[in-house]
Amino acid sequence: MIENMNALNLLAILLIGAGAGFINVLAGGGSFLTLPLMIFLGLPPNLANGTNRLAIMMQNIFAVGRFVKKEINPGSFGIKAALFTVPGGIIGAVLATQVSNAQFRVSLALVMIIMSIFTLITKGKHGNNPISPEQYTASWLGPGVAYFFVGIYGGYIQAGVGFLVLSVLMWQNINLVHGNAIKLTIIIFFTAIALAIFAWNDQVNWGMGIVLGLGNMLGAWLGTHVAIKKGHDFIKGVVTIAVIIFAVKLLIDSGS
Repeated sequence: MIENMNALNLLAILLIGAGAGFINVLAGGGSFLTLPLMIFLGLPPNLANGTNRLAIMMQNIFAVGRFVKKEINPGSFGIKAALFTVPGGIIGAVLATQVSNAQFRVSLALVMIIMSIFTLITKGKHGNNPISPEQYTASWLGPGVAYFFVGIYGGYIQAGVGFLVLSVLMWQNINLVHGNAIKLTIIIFFTAIALAIFAWNDQVNWGMGIVLGLGNMLGAWLGTHVAIKKGHDFIKGVVTIAVIIFAVKLLIDSGS
């Protein structure tokens, strides 16, 4: 399909990808921009869903590298949390490849509304002294279950999964500068699985995904810089505002 697109469409994909990459690194929800754009440009929803995974992979690998270079390392905490999401990611991706486009549209609206409400409710459960990942000594039982369900959601839809990951990290009281590096690492794991499943089912437009991914990487470069410079409280504020905006958008879209 990419060969049939004009320069203006490709520029739109690149620019929207950059905006999505910036939002994804700081908070989440960038796929709310990219999925509608790809559908508007002619991709069926299921194909847009799969194509988006390629761009997310490119964005997150680049962004994690940027965080590590700045000595914000997700470490063993990020790997452990990611492994809880992988089984869920497999389940979610398989489900997403089996539903019809009409069913996907309905489930997208319903699940995103539920996700937004959950994210708002789970904020602020801990005090005002977030910890680094190395300081976490509490049980992984509850968070592990939560990450599993995050994996199901991420494998199925992806859009807005960053909100859910950050909600679990805030539940664990992890500083959100480190939390963003951890979030991106977690998403790499289950997105790789999901991308393979979508590709196996021929639901990835590789040309459009690469262009979108380049835009996402550009936005991720700026997002990592802002996240490290501004710190935990700024990121938490951005996440809160983003969740409210996207929740309102979903309520409006579901009623139209």
